[in-house]
Amino acid sequence: FPYNSAPMHKLNLIANSQLLGFARQPMLSLFLKSRVALLCLATLIPLFAATSTTAAEVNITRNQLPVVLGHYLDIYEDPSSELGIEDILTSDIPWRRSNQAVPTLGLTSSAHWFYLEITTREFISESLVLSVNTSVLDRLDFFFVRGDTVVSQSVAGDTVPFSEIDQPYRIPIIPFNLAPIGETTRVFIKAQSTSGIELPLKLSTMGTVASEQQSQLTFFGAFFSMFIISFCICGAYYYNMKDKEFLGYMSFFAFAIPFFLTQTGMGRVWFWGEYGELNNRVAYLSAAGLIVSMSLLGQAMSLKIPYKAQVNLVLRYVGYLMLPVGLYFLLAPINSVSSDTVLSIMILGFVMALSIFAISGITAAQGSRSALYLFASWALIILAYLSMLTYRLTLIERPDTAMMVAEGLMILACAALLLSMFEYVRAKNQELNQFKVETQAKGDFLRNVSREFLTPVHLILANSKRLLAAQSSSLDKATVEHMNTVIKQSDHLHNLINDLLEMAELESDSFEPEFELVEMSHFLNEVRDMLLPSAMEKGLEFDTTYASANLLVQTDISRLQHALINVITNAIKFTDHGKIVLGYKAVYFRRRLGIEIFISDTGRGMSAEFQRRMFDEFSREDAISEKDPEGTGLGLVIVKRMIEKLGGEISSESSKGEGSQFFIRLPLRNQPA
Repeated sequence: FPYNSAPMHKLNLIANSQLLGFARQPMLSLFLKSRVALLCLATLIPLFAATSTTAAEVNITRNQLPVVLGHYLDIYEDPSSELGIEDILTSDIPWRRSNQAVPTLGLTSSAHWFYLEITTREFISESLVLSVNTSVLDRLDFFFVRGDTVVSQSVAGDTVPFSEIDQPYRIPIIPFNLAPIGETTRVFIKAQSTSGIELPLKLSTMGTVASEQQSQLTFFGAFFSMFIISFCICGAYYYNMKDKEFLGYMSFFAFAIPFFLTQTGMGRVWFWGEYGELNNRVAYLSAAGLIVSMSLLGQAMSLKIPYKAQVNLVLRYVGYLMLPVGLYFLLAPINSVSSDTVLSIMILGFVMALSIFAISGITAAQGSRSALYLFASWALIILAYLSMLTYRLTLIERPDTAMMVAEGLMILACAALLLSMFEYVRAKNQELNQFKVETQAKGDFLRNVSREFLTPVHLILANSKRLLAAQSSSLDKATVEHMNTVIKQSDHLHNLINDLLEMAELESDSFEPEFELVEMSHFLNEVRDMLLPSAMEKGLEFDTTYASANLLVQTDISRLQHALINVITNAIKFTDHGKIVLGYKAVYFRRRLGIEIFISDTGRGMSAEFQRRMFDEFSREDAISEKDPEGTGLGLVIVKRMIEKLGGEISSESSKGEGSQFFIRLPLRNQPA
């Protein structure tokens, strides 16, 4: 006859002698009694065909623990999430029997109730506990009932402060006392979570649970240690190389660490156990951050396709989109974040992971070994993501080892990411070495050619000056002007070749500064005396100001003198009235004692646009005049590189029409850069 009601599942964990005694009953008698009972109930069963009001009963003994309880749970969905234990006990609840070892209900905004009965036929001395091997349930309320009386209740979950939990730990662990032998303890569990409900419920002893969790703690320690080390390595590479790809790696590990702290429950154990809502906020914020890191990684890869600009634009838009999303997760009441919002973030994260997987695959196919390792790592990340996403969408039952499997895949993915990063560094070093070889070859060529040019230019310049001096009275005005133009241009070319030779020398591996101690006030006075006639010729004052006397600095005297003469010559050249000031003061430079030499003038100043490119080769603020070239455009470039070779730096401040200031900072004691 039709019987649609869920049958009563009964787990008989009783002694073997009882089972054998049951088996010796006469089979025929049992068959006849069963037929009679079924015929008597045939008219009553259709009335209750839709539901089952009888709970699963678990009859336990000491040697059968631990017991997985998933198949012995009755389930009821409470869409309003407003039912209390009194409503459950006094109402006719349409329970549904679980058919899964781990009841997997997916993303839902409803509360779910679970129900089972526990009995025993022998005394169990160990402390019994119910453990739920997941750390991402928002709230679990446990009610232990004997008869119609709630004898005890407990609360757990990642939104409950540790101070309100009987056994605070990364997963819910609920101790309880069994009813006397032969009596029944009814257990009701109310589960609520916006990030998905799975209930891997197990009945065990406190000692067994502690032993199991100890091995998992060792695994988690290795897991987070590897991620922290990876983050530090990426951060060091990014700090030194300022490469966007390392920023992507670093941000990925930076957000993956708090994300897995929330998913494993270790964040509550180590950091925020007393802050109930923080676990969910950190999970949502770090998930948004992971999407941003994927965007950065995708943009940094050297993808060679016609639509690379469009792909980067989409990735950049998704990254910017996460900013208001993260702000929402940070400021919005945590109860307003629904399961639909969580599902949207999960799907967007999966799409981004697939995008990076595709981009790295295409880049790897174009010959990048770094992208090949990245491709492998994202394949593992996608597998780990799928292992979580499939049961969150109730496509499969959640395995009890789901988190361990996902984290194992993430460890392999982390190793592949590190290999990708190391390969990227190796390729960059190879490119840098090749660039150095090419630069050295260009420098050698430049020096050789410049020396070949220097002799004829010098002859042209000297002979032109000699001719103009000897024949100036017999030449007409136009010829004299042409001769002056030839002399100026030859002088300009002579200076340009000298500057090119000096740049080539600075860039060569053979350049080594010769450091010696110099008393700074005496040294700067000598520089001032050398340039004072040029300043007086233009009617300019040339003052010095020293914050202290007898300050000894270890530097290359000739190189520093050359740099100062170049800067002061420019100051005199572009100042029509007023004064030049040369001075120094002691400062802290790069966390140690140093000196700041400053040169200020009251000249015409520099525009903000020119200040951004003033240290680029051949940069000039004004257009080049054929009659007055006004320098080679290499003077400040040479000064900057020379100061850097001496272990210092140069900067400037200027406004158009208000003069300029240059600051040269050097350490008091130095080694070659």
